Amino acid sequence: MKIAIIAFVLCFIVLVNAETRVQQCKQAKGDGYRQTIKVGNCRKPTCKLKKNSVVKGEFRFVPDRDAKTLTNAVNAHIAGIPFPFIGVDETDACDQIYNPDGETKHGCPLKAGEEYVYKNQFEVLALYPR
Repeated sequence: MKIAIIAFVLCFIVLVNAETRVQQCKQAKGDGYRQTIKVGNCRKPTCKLKKNSVVKGEFRFVPDRDAKTLTNAVNAHIAGIPFPFIGVDETDACDQIYNPDGETKHGCPLKAGEEYVYKNQFEVLALYPR
């Protein structure tokens, strides 16, 4: 079973002005997802992202079903049009899955009802518009 990691909890969306907003994907359930998300040093959306930098992202989630594999689903919305986040979208997400302590790598597969931490870093490229 191939499940997009972000479908569990959220979608990262980078807007034209290089600010972050976090939005729950349509498939996800629950409303506490915003409290589990960290983007860089910012703890509350909206966060400004600096071009030519690397931003760390982290969130806690509990899958509602078992998953053998996970795929990153991250895109930028520029002028209202979704574009894949270069180097992240559609890549394997298993290497970014940790146990609840946030330090011990877990990887795949994942069990329904257990808590995990997703940790990754994203390049904010110079070509992204302001």
